[in-house]
Amino acid sequence: MTTFTRRDVLESGWVLEGPDGAGSAIRLVFGETELTRAYLGLVVGRHPVLCDRRIDDPSVSRRHLRVGMAEGRPYVEDLNSLNGTLVDGEEIPRFEPVPLEPDQVLTLGNVDLTVARLDEP
Repeated sequence: MTTFTRRDVLESGWVLEGPDGAGSAIRLVFGETELTRAYLGLVVGRHPVLCDRRIDDPSVSRRHLRVGMAEGRPYVEDLNSLNGTLVDGEEIPRFEPVPLEPDQVLTLGNVDLTVARLDEP
């Protein structure tokens, strides 16, 4: 019989969390392995089939942005969303990856998400 410890199951990664436009809590978790293996990154948006992570808020586009890893750091890329994507209040260019750091605020429409590191247990 194999016994798994907490360390066997969890890994490091990144978390985006905050309230949606209605005040409901959002928590999107991206594991390092998952981000590294996703060649083009993971899509975040409103559409339940076209996105890897879903935010059910009308101000978020169906395919709003992509989160990925490059050179060991996470990045975000706006996918030509209607309301744009902001990092710390500055709009980022569409289709250009922008590196993310802990404690930055990522804004998708009316949704503000804080970037945090998900440390190894």
